[in-house]
Amino acid sequence: MAVLPPPQPRPEPLFPGPLTDEALRALFEGAADFVARQIAVPGGMIGLYFIDGLVSGSDISEYVIGPMVRHLADLPPEAQAAQAVAGAVNNAVADPVDTLEAAAIKLVNGFAVAVFAEGRAVAFEVKTGEKRSPSPPEVESTVKGAKDAFTETVRTNTSLLRRHLRTPRLRLWEQTVGHRSLTNVTVASIDGLTDPALVRRVKRRLESVDVDGLVSPAAVEEYLTGSRKTAFPMLLYTERTDKFAAGLLEGRVGVLVDGLPLGYLLPVDLSRLMESPEDRGMGYVAASCVRVLRYAALVVSLLLPGLYLAMAAFHQEMLPPQLLRSIIESKESVPFSSTLEVLLLLIAFELLQEAGLHLPQSIGQSVSIIGGLVVGTAAVEAKLVSPAALIIVAAAGICGFVLPERDFADAVRVWRFALALCAALTGLFGLAAGFLLLLIQLAELRSCGVPYLTPFSAGRTGGRLVRRRLRREKMRPPQLHPQDLRNQR
Repeated sequence: MAVLPPPQPRPEPLFPGPLTDEALRALFEGAADFVARQIAVPGGMIGLYFIDGLVSGSDISEYVIGPMVRHLADLPPEAQAAQAVAGAVNNAVADPVDTLEAAAIKLVNGFAVAVFAEGRAVAFEVKTGEKRSPSPPEVESTVKGAKDAFTETVRTNTSLLRRHLRTPRLRLWEQTVGHRSLTNVTVASIDGLTDPALVRRVKRRLESVDVDGLVSPAAVEEYLTGSRKTAFPMLLYTERTDKFAAGLLEGRVGVLVDGLPLGYLLPVDLSRLMESPEDRGMGYVAASCVRVLRYAALVVSLLLPGLYLAMAAFHQEMLPPQLLRSIIESKESVPFSSTLEVLLLLIAFELLQEAGLHLPQSIGQSVSIIGGLVVGTAAVEAKLVSPAALIIVAAAGICGFVLPERDFADAVRVWRFALALCAALTGLFGLAAGFLLLLIQLAELRSCGVPYLTPFSAGRTGGRLVRRRLRREKMRPPQLHPQDLRNQR
């Protein structure tokens, strides 16, 4: 077994050295987009540095170089930096920079850094306006909800959030994560509502992240919640700003990551994963019926293939005679057993779903239609699979699509296959044992200290299976320990 090398210690600071022209040039040596310019003023030179593509050239000329030449030329070199911060350079943001690390971070975030005499420097914000504008959500379709979805720019996302929550008590705490990616992560909460202990817990986890890069959703989720041996999600992600704002109003903590068009909410529990924003877009009677149907689809998607295998292979006496006769007649010319049929169909269903996801949208839809209709029908006509097995697997797969959260639906897919294997081995006894193991795992899971089965374990199951009228939802979820428990009068 190969011995892993020891971890490279994290340098403190990340970029040591004095803040000089030579140090900045050496730090960005070989970077074709790094621009260094010397501006001549009486009494010395002012070094101006920026990253081409991250800044606006016209803004640098109008709001940085022009004011420096006009207003700083007659000042002594030791007073130029102070006057630039005081307003001689008419830029919206003028932050003093003291170290090489701070200057480098400002440069890669769209600032222009001016280095004055005696090693003093000032960063001016001149970010380019080239970024993706907010668009309607693509994955989480909406009928009555907001049409603005998160983008890859964290500051655009915080502005969208401010438009939904205009309270001045909205708190946005920023942290740079990743030694080499230097990813900006924002923790969102509402002061006076969100549990401070929960906010501190999320901040500690971000501060303890020791990784080179934080650029993928899987990395964000695992480092925020811990890499647990479970298929079920420990946090909720969304591209909808209204859903993110509603989560904050419930007392949850939100996380926005620069570069990802997603917002993360935690803690999360099973009942929250089974809710959809569209439940608040329709009447409470229709929404309650849809929610009950959603829970029924969850049970069917989990247990139907295993239940069919158990009855067809071990407990035929539990089937009605006509149904049993129909199954036997359909399997007369099929060379495979019921167990092999269902397992192969489940695998084929997963392969078709993955093919549809990874191909372009137009081709993916065609592959799904061809695979589901043409291949399935051809397999039945060729006597390779029985119609009953095909219907069972298709029904379970369709019920899985009803679940609103994709990560949760993926976990159900994994356990559907596991429960089918248990039923194929020992019938209903194996299915019951597998389902019991599933309940035990769900009962053991904690998302930021909140039990995964809350509030079902608190005796309020009926209140989660249906949507109550909004005017009667006077309390926030107590398991989140909000500082303001009451939602309305």
